[in-house]
Amino acid sequence: MKLLITGATGYIGQRLTSLAAAGGHEVICATRQPCPAAYTWLAYDLQGPPPDCPTGIQALIHLAADTSTGAHTGADNEVRAAQALIRCAHQCSARFIFISSQTAEATAPSAYGRTKWRIEQEVLAAGGVVIRPGQVYGGPERGLFGVLSRLVRRLPIIPILMPAPCVQPIHVDDLAASILAVVEQEDIRAEILNLGAVQPISFGRFLMSIAVHRVHAVRLPVPLPVALLKLLSLSLGQSLSTKLGLERIFSLINLPHMDSERSLQKLGVKLRPLAHGMHRSGRGQRRQLLQEAAALLNYLLKNPPQRSLISRYARALERAGKTRPVISSRLLMRWPILLTLLDNHRVLKEPCAQDLSWRLQVALSIAEASPQGAKTFLGTLQQRNLVTTLIALGLTSVKELVWRISTLLCRPFARQLFLGREAQRED
Repeated sequence: MKLLITGATGYIGQRLTSLAAAGGHEVICATRQPCPAAYTWLAYDLQGPPPDCPTGIQALIHLAADTSTGAHTGADNEVRAAQALIRCAHQCSARFIFISSQTAEATAPSAYGRTKWRIEQEVLAAGGVVIRPGQVYGGPERGLFGVLSRLVRRLPIIPILMPAPCVQPIHVDDLAASILAVVEQEDIRAEILNLGAVQPISFGRFLMSIAVHRVHAVRLPVPLPVALLKLLSLSLGQSLSTKLGLERIFSLINLPHMDSERSLQKLGVKLRPLAHGMHRSGRGQRRQLLQEAAALLNYLLKNPPQRSLISRYARALERAGKTRPVISSRLLMRWPILLTLLDNHRVLKEPCAQDLSWRLQVALSIAEASPQGAKTFLGTLQQRNLVTTLIALGLTSVKELVWRISTLLCRPFARQLFLGREAQRED
């Protein structure tokens, strides 16, 4: 299909154009700055006239928005720009798809939300489709997600707003896929689609997820009354508060809940878990496989494994179709020696541990076939006298005895700890 996309160089627009082109669509970018050479470019600015729509356009996707850090004074101009684009789409007999916001309401506290609502009314009246995404995250750190990521990096704490607002996250690539699903389902018209996690999560938990899975840093959660934040905004003044992103954070307070389950089912879109989407690649499962590989190989080699061995383990599991990790315990990741509690024929024979047994064999095969493994398992021949040898054997026997006793005492709850609750938990 032939698609005209405004705002194609923005946070969502870049991912959408890339995914659309990969899916065989012809993409025309209507932006202020030139787009990559792979796409056709039409110069377009919200403050100027609408672009001349090329013939054959089948869908016009309107992403361009006023996201300047100054006061949102161009609301009327933005609405008029949307009206002109709607007329342009009508002349070309193209469907009009508008990417709005969860904050869109007639009485929204921010000018951004009120402007989105006004444009929605124009789009629906013309038979177009409105998409309201929740908190968009993942990919490059741009938009509000970029503001929040930078905030988490700079501060040693995570502000937990009280009362706690809730968000419904959606990965930027899942949103792009949903937009293309709307493009391909031509029977969807004059409708609002809500796209985001079915179950809202607290804004504080979303920030903690950025700290854990994106920034990889420990941050201390500190309660912060919203009233105090508003007082800070007043003291800083509107200009500085807007520049720091406080106005966008205030828009999250009293955010209306979206019923997104019906829209997601209608489009056939399944959202990825938040922890996976926070990874820069958007595929956190592979990162978890690499962490599992590091833990298993460290346990077998008694030393941190080489990166090549870790990658080899992940590729072996992916070729076998086993892309989900079975080890997710942070204790095991930190102290791989605790795997001794599970590395026992009685435990590994149980149905819930058979996959772990197979993965241990894979890791062992990879370790044995490597120079690092040869050094660990074969060792080096050293001349020792009888006394030194007896002392070494005695210490080894004592350590083995102590560890076996500890293993027997801890094994009853070890299976539940490492293969049960934590292995099934999703952040």
